[in-house]
Amino acid sequence: MTIDKKRREKGQEALRRKPELRTVTQAECARSIELTPWQVLHALARGYVLASQGMGRGLAEHWLSLKYCEALDSNRAGSMDLTEKGRSSERWYKAMQARELAVGFGLAAAEHIVQQRYPDHIVSVVDTSTVLRAGWALGGFQRDKGSRPRPDYLIEAWKPGEPSKVTFAVCRGNHQKPSKRTSRTRSTTIQQLVKGSELTEGMQIGPWNTTPCLMLSTELMGQGGVVVNVLQSPGEALLPVRAPGAPGNADEEIRDKPGIPYPNAIHIPASRSKRARTVDGFQVPEKDLSWFGQLLARTAAAGLTAFAGGGPNTAQYLTARQGQKHYAAPTFAATSSFHDADIEVGDTKFVGTDHVFRMETVRIEAFSGMVPELYELIKKGRVEEYRQAAYELRSKISTADAAGKWNGPISFHDDGTVMALSILPIRRRSAP
Repeated sequence: MTIDKKRREKGQEALRRKPELRTVTQAECARSIELTPWQVLHALARGYVLASQGMGRGLAEHWLSLKYCEALDSNRAGSMDLTEKGRSSERWYKAMQARELAVGFGLAAAEHIVQQRYPDHIVSVVDTSTVLRAGWALGGFQRDKGSRPRPDYLIEAWKPGEPSKVTFAVCRGNHQKPSKRTSRTRSTTIQQLVKGSELTEGMQIGPWNTTPCLMLSTELMGQGGVVVNVLQSPGEALLPVRAPGAPGNADEEIRDKPGIPYPNAIHIPASRSKRARTVDGFQVPEKDLSWFGQLLARTAAAGLTAFAGGGPNTAQYLTARQGQKHYAAPTFAATSSFHDADIEVGDTKFVGTDHVFRMETVRIEAFSGMVPELYELIKKGRVEEYRQAAYELRSKISTADAAGKWNGPISFHDDGTVMALSILPIRRRSAP
């Protein structure tokens, strides 16, 4: 491969990659997915809500997606596309846009694929680095080597009373125009998919190479629409069923786990060409699967409370190394979200947090929250009850009917979360 050849020329070793990559079947993902721009921004916001994007979490993370409200629309062919405002000529902005919208489109596509694989499950997304901080060191042995390879997100498909199914996802993006798609420009997408294969190989759950992975590269293609390229590494990673009073119950407090092997933790079995060996990476051994399932469920619960208004309700689910103190400490109003707002959509009420921003002369209120009874369970630390209630409620909210009863863009998710926009009345100030 050209990538490995360049590394050898620099005196570097080739990085490990998934030994088997396949295309995604048409049954799991057709040629097109029906999405609204607001669903993409909803996925982006949920993906960033616990990520380390700076201390101004309320603005820098939770509401990060709002700056793309005017960047997405449909083109003449009916495909989602960048608007004229979305096609900025500044290179720094294009790089940021590709990186961040890749998360929105990538996670939306990844959730769709996982949902097709497990149609009777609810799909949750958790930032991988936030999870790993509870038991692993994220950096390498040598400081100049940077952080250790790992997937961007853990996607959990869960159903009460059944083992959770975990999938790794890596989301990357770039700008390409159909009229200029040469072998050189196309190689950007290929390199991003190769990079995804390297990152997902850096983490293992249970036996080696049994966790399914999705590598996604989103092309923001101007007039040609948006294309998400996907490769997968097959497998199935199951986490033990959690039961009341049993190890791994998500209602129980969890602490940072000491003593998880750091160097050479991944055991690769022998093959025809190589002997069995151990290599560096993030390994969840089979004896720790119950603990990891508990950690994953509680971190996902922290993401829900942060999405609907953070603070102590979020801090209760995080360990010290995951940033518990940050959410427990008082913060300035401009840099945090607080659970003190509500909206009604048809006959359904949602509680959460809001933020007012402007698009030129128009003042807009953005709301993110949850169904009240679900939020109350999460607020009180009853994660297992929340999952049971959310599963029973998921089919009772008709998103199509509910969206028609709201006077602006709105997006629902099976986990009980919602994001909505509404235009505020014009404020006329009297002359001094």
